[in-house]
Amino acid sequence: MSVKGEYNSNLIITAGPHQPTYGRWISPSVKFAGSTENLELTGRLAADFVGYTGDIDRSLTNLYFPLSAKYSFDRETVGFDGGFTRDNTLMGELLQTGVVLSFTQRNAWNATPSWRHAFSERLSLDAAYTFSSSTYENGARLGLLDYTVHTGTGGMSYRLTEQDQVQMIGTYTDFRIPEAGRLRSEIVGGQLGYQRDFDQTLSLRVMGGGQIVRSTVRFGPFRLQDSQLIWIGTASLKKQWDNGSLEVSGAREIFPSGFGLLVQTDRIGVTLSRTVSEHLTAALVTNLFWAAGVTEQGTSSFFPRNRFVYVSPKLSWRFNEWWTAEAAYTHADRRVDATAEHGVSHAATLTVTYQPHKFTVGR
Repeated sequence: MSVKGEYNSNLIITAGPHQPTYGRWISPSVKFAGSTENLELTGRLAADFVGYTGDIDRSLTNLYFPLSAKYSFDRETVGFDGGFTRDNTLMGELLQTGVVLSFTQRNAWNATPSWRHAFSERLSLDAAYTFSSSTYENGARLGLLDYTVHTGTGGMSYRLTEQDQVQMIGTYTDFRIPEAGRLRSEIVGGQLGYQRDFDQTLSLRVMGGGQIVRSTVRFGPFRLQDSQLIWIGTASLKKQWDNGSLEVSGAREIFPSGFGLLVQTDRIGVTLSRTVSEHLTAALVTNLFWAAGVTEQGTSSFFPRNRFVYVSPKLSWRFNEWWTAEAAYTHADRRVDATAEHGVSHAATLTVTYQPHKFTVGR
């Protein structure tokens, strides 16, 4: 159980003068896990009961029900990841895409069954299918559109040595706006990846390739098509010490958006964590986003290039076996190139969390 108080100078990160917004959060949650010789199951039930006053007055209820399962045979492994998330757009899509949407709640369903076949200790074949659906409260009034995404992936991985592994993955994505069949985008592509574990404390992950985006927009009996090639990729370097860790990452990815189009997001991030003492931990998360629309041609949507900076240091104090206090500050800076719009937000939070001992049952 967590209780959090929040101060935010500009909650929706827009231009212009704003009065401060004050928030209060009550967040109960339960985690569970079970395993047998072949089966592993983990899940979580959590909620946020949120109330804002000041510049914005409203109440929100966020819900989180993730579930993960994995069953192993001699050479086969089948798995499932999925669940339901009800969050707000400033928590969900903003920190993923770097795009600020209208402030409303989003309901997201996702399901990902997967399968792996191990030909040998070095060579394996992987396949997965993902279905996701997002809907927005008052979406039509706010200019947000519900969407569904179907994604299929397949590939092979080969371990060259104990420290080196290469991957080859092919993907197909079908992104649709159900409203009157307005937009459908298909993404076909492939990526090559390399992983290197230099030792137990230093690792490198790199993956990249090309994606062909084909979009179709329908206007009654007419339709307009567009096709373009986009290069995407991800990379991360992680170092661990006895008292901390550092991860530097970068990515170019394509995401669905509530604006009714695909968004290309370039991101650079740094995450630093350090154990100051037995009870005190410090962390810093920094992300820089550049976002631009991919499927604008032929639609009525115009998405100017966005730049978004997110910096959040925090300090966590575990003052006894069950209780933890955390203080955090967040600086957010958003710029829109085409309109010269500039919004800056300063936020401070104080969270107290009660976490009892785990309850376990053995066979």
